[in-house]
Amino acid sequence: MGTLIRFVALVLVTVVIAGSARPYTVEIARGGLDHIALSPSPHLPAVDLTQRVLNVPLYHQAHRLSCEAAALRMALAYEGISTDELTLIAEMGDDLRPARFDSRGRLIAWGDPMAAYVGNPDGRLAAYTGYGVYNEPVARAARKAGASVIASGSGLYGIGIAPPDIYRAILAGHPVVAWISNTYHVVPLARYVAYDGAMVRYTLTEHAVTLIGVRPDAVLINDPWFGRAWHSKAQFESAYGTFAEMAVVLGAPETEAAGSKPGRNP
Repeated sequence: MGTLIRFVALVLVTVVIAGSARPYTVEIARGGLDHIALSPSPHLPAVDLTQRVLNVPLYHQAHRLSCEAAALRMALAYEGISTDELTLIAEMGDDLRPARFDSRGRLIAWGDPMAAYVGNPDGRLAAYTGYGVYNEPVARAARKAGASVIASGSGLYGIGIAPPDIYRAILAGHPVVAWISNTYHVVPLARYVAYDGAMVRYTLTEHAVTLIGVRPDAVLINDPWFGRAWHSKAQFESAYGTFAEMAVVLGAPETEAAGSKPGRNP
């Protein structure tokens, strides 16, 4: 009898949502998507709730080390916001102070990527003339550009965004900027102390991509360096583990979310 009740309840919920005048999506607390709530969304959800591909354009990065800005630019374009990489990096803040090394050539101090973009976007990782940026400055730039940020997190700095939550966000119509290793498998992190005193975990294979689609066995990635491709969830999750599940989940601009601005891509 309990099984029958649960089945009927599920059917009723499905009918109510499917028959609504407006679709619904999830609201996600900062740092994770554990608490799921229904709220109006200005765009129709996919009929198949196990897979979806968002109409996010592919932009290759314009600078050698601007993958995070390129990934964010793609996600913003889906939300109807047009901008460029250098503008986004300026909104993130940029720390051009050079890296410092000890007598044995080991990196001991540099900028803090959780505070601002570190180095020159046209620099070289191997020469330590440029590195990149982590989730909080990217989330800040997204908000300044006009998008809403549904979640921003990393296990390196508190709570990461688990892969199942990433997939639910995509199914709900939210593009995701995610940090991986450009080797597409997990790699160990080294560390240094930033000029602001923060401990920074890093790898010279640091990379950011835009997640735009999901199906039961794979995730579709807009990679600003390598291009667009499906990757198995196992492969993605390995690479995504490098920065302890670091990601930023984007939402529509506040005015659009309130229903006054159509025009976002389906």
